[in-house]
Amino acid sequence: MAVFAGYVDLRIAVADHVGNRNISDVMSRLTQAAEAWLNQKLRAREQITMDTVTFTSGVGALPADYLEMIALYDTSGRYPLTQGTLQEVKRVNSPYWRYAIDGSSVYLYGVTGSRNIEYYASLPTISASATGSNWLLQKYPNVYLYAVGLEAAKFLRDAELTQATAALLQGAMNDLKIDDERAQWGNGAVRLQMQTP
Repeated sequence: MAVFAGYVDLRIAVADHVGNRNISDVMSRLTQAAEAWLNQKLRAREQITMDTVTFTSGVGALPADYLEMIALYDTSGRYPLTQGTLQEVKRVNSPYWRYAIDGSSVYLYGVTGSRNIEYYASLPTISASATGSNWLLQKYPNVYLYAVGLEAAKFLRDAELTQATAALLQGAMNDLKIDDERAQWGNGAVRLQMQTP
């Protein structure tokens, strides 16, 4: 069972954390501000997503929830291409194994067709409905509590509470990072990609 059933439970917990129930009218804005901050700072295995981008004359639109590219694959879908600068990719006779990102578009010179991408997706917002939830709220409720709590403390202009909540948020983010690294690499071994003597 999750600590918070959804957005309403989080709202109550944040109000209790900051000691002020009169912030409910701005809670949606505070939650979205916290989610924007989390989208800047957080990269976890649960955010990794696969999608297909359709290119027309070398330009493809990135998904709406795109945050950061992990890999863009060749036509076989097995080999990742190399990211380069926009100037390199737009140059005539640019190699097909280089791509560039500019704004909400990805460039792969002269390509028309589909390519698979792997990327970090943004957090789905939870403030759209009373029962709104996402993987972060379910698995790491303290991260959400302290991220929204930090925004609430700043809104209330409580410097002491802001400082205390920022420390709690940093601790929760560190715990999430450790958990994520253990889940991804816990049984991994270092393997050199070259000949050794």
